[in-house]
Amino acid sequence: MVAAKWIPRRPWRFLVVVTVLVLALIPAAIGCFSRLTPSGFTATGTESERAERVIDEQFDEPSADLIFLVSGRTSMQYGEAAVQGRALARSTADEPGVARVWSYWDTASPALLSGDERSALIGVELTGTGAEAVKTAQRIVPGLAGDHGIVSVAAAGPAWSSAEAVRLSREDLRTAELAAAPLVLVILMVALRSVASALLPMVIGAVSVLATLAFLGGLALIMPVSVFAVNVTVALGFGLSVDYGLLITMRCREEMTRGAELGEALARAVRSDGRAVLFSAATVIACLATLLVFPVPFLRSLAVGGIAVVAFAALTAVLLYPVLLRFCLPPALRADRWLLAGVRRRLPLARRKRVATPGHSRTWAWLGTVATKRPVLLGAFAAVLLLSCAAPLGKAEFGVADERVLPASTLVRQNGERVRTDFPQAAEPQVPVLLDVAEVRAAGVAAGVDHYARRLSSITGVAGVDTTTGSYRSGARIVPPTLASSRFAADGVVLVNVRLPAGAHAPASERLVERIRALPAFAPRLVGGTAARTADTKTALSRRAPLAAALAGGSALLVVLCFTGGLFVSVKTLALAVLSLSAGIGCLVPLFQEGRLNTGGFTVTGQLEISMLLLMACLALGLSVDYEVFLLARIKDHYRETGDSQTSIVHGMACTGRLISASTLVVVTTMSALAMSRITSLKLLGTGLALTVLLDATLVRALLVPAAMQLAGRANWWLPGWVHHISHRLGRKGVPGLKGVTEEYVR
Repeated sequence: MVAAKWIPRRPWRFLVVVTVLVLALIPAAIGCFSRLTPSGFTATGTESERAERVIDEQFDEPSADLIFLVSGRTSMQYGEAAVQGRALARSTADEPGVARVWSYWDTASPALLSGDERSALIGVELTGTGAEAVKTAQRIVPGLAGDHGIVSVAAAGPAWSSAEAVRLSREDLRTAELAAAPLVLVILMVALRSVASALLPMVIGAVSVLATLAFLGGLALIMPVSVFAVNVTVALGFGLSVDYGLLITMRCREEMTRGAELGEALARAVRSDGRAVLFSAATVIACLATLLVFPVPFLRSLAVGGIAVVAFAALTAVLLYPVLLRFCLPPALRADRWLLAGVRRRLPLARRKRVATPGHSRTWAWLGTVATKRPVLLGAFAAVLLLSCAAPLGKAEFGVADERVLPASTLVRQNGERVRTDFPQAAEPQVPVLLDVAEVRAAGVAAGVDHYARRLSSITGVAGVDTTTGSYRSGARIVPPTLASSRFAADGVVLVNVRLPAGAHAPASERLVERIRALPAFAPRLVGGTAARTADTKTALSRRAPLAAALAGGSALLVVLCFTGGLFVSVKTLALAVLSLSAGIGCLVPLFQEGRLNTGGFTVTGQLEISMLLLMACLALGLSVDYEVFLLARIKDHYRETGDSQTSIVHGMACTGRLISASTLVVVTTMSALAMSRITSLKLLGTGLALTVLLDATLVRALLVPAAMQLAGRANWWLPGWVHHISHRLGRKGVPGLKGVTEEYVR
């Protein structure tokens, strides 16, 4: 590789330059949190989004970004409690960033007064984008929430829920770092049998994460970036960087044990395993890039952030890490000899005779031998276990993230439940329907709206309908038009509000949206609202999912094919990755959808958050192929030398066993730290990835891969004749991964 040729002989100068650049990135990395947004979980360009845009532009419908629940011991209608409530509403309206305020004391609406009259609501609409509204909520809520004389104020609403999600994600990130870093260090110490050397992979992990945070802060200036992208990219970048550093360190020390000087050992490590790092990073990047086909800002920001962190991890591994090793490895080894001298004298296990071949794992060599001798039996056993784990996928239900991703113990969740319980009319969800009556004769508009509203109100599950011609229930008009009905009419557009009894995020509400859209209207119409946004998002994701799956699978297959030069082994890699992914997602159904083993750490909604599952699928596919690339690199090299399939498989597993074990533990540790998050979406992602990687490294890597490759034999590296010809010509031009294997078959 090119990187192996430029490793400087005086690495300290290069490290000084890198250190200066890293220090310059720290302010940008710290400031990235202020630019991130907690929203973006719904699809763009949908019918519901167009409806919401028209409502914002043409109708004076209030949008409660913040809700203040004012409570007291006496009635909110009279006396000091009412005076205090009016004062709070006026002071809120004077705050910067507040567009409008409405309250019970201004409107006298019974919907804003609780049944016992001891609580009342103040609704607040904020200006600006979602991120700006969150900043406004973070500024004004702490000063208003709490006791104010004889009344107390509690905050709820979307903006405050988002602000709480931002706070929790930051705290969870710090907790994850404190929990994961020591465990990863211990894993590296055991894998490398070195105290000082274990710190080096963590250094490039920190550099990759720092560069990614700075990148996300700059990216947020040109596109919405989810605040959860920080948690995901930090866990992913740190885990991959440590994996890549561990791979190169183990290969370098193996070459040094064989007698190579440090410089030559580094060059060999970068030429061999550095190439595997680039191919594995290319696979993860290709899988993450498929998320860009989904019209969901949350997924697109995570895709861009994930691509950046994987690229930084690979570049630091092949460019920075060799220089770091050249500078730090000799003193690290000397420090190890001093630190562990007493341990080796006292522990017989430390003086035990090691394997003749350095870096080899006896356990993995034994697994490879057993699997290749009994490929049908052990392969079928592993496949049955994975299929049994994947079986619950048949009853999976998918949904979109809402405020229930926050833990039930948070005040904002509890306050929201109080509002829904004590103020059922104010919290009643609605589906706004916009009728374009510009082309309809004026004389026929009223009759058409009346007929359409009657039919809407007769749909099973609809609580009522409000529009210009009055209010309707069960197919009949119960309230004639009033002066207030004029607010449902704008220039050429009529608004019909359909009131729903169920929660806006329940599947029943989505089915009602389908019935509303299926009902013919006398004029073109748009359907909006929360339930419609959820339904549109799920539809948009399901329509793009086959394209994303084809792109992810095709790109992963192409990368492995270019690396190995074998069609069967490439298809096998993709098939087993899909199998382990299905098993991982299948395990999530009883854990999260059904809530088994849930001790109150999250709210069971009966659904799995679909955006996080798509992200998990891309990451799991990339990580699975990542491990396969490391293993196939050693198997292919030995097969070129010996031509013996079984010994090559055993040799490859023995060489990479410790690496795969350590890498698996590193990724599982970082993802388990992510699973500790109090945000249900992050908990789902971390748990799913940890389970998938664990299943892939045990059942797939230890049993299925050697069994399948043993059964295939020489066919592992087979290619069709026309592909042989093209690959041979490309191989002569130096395309990596194709030349060595294909020339064997051309001969």
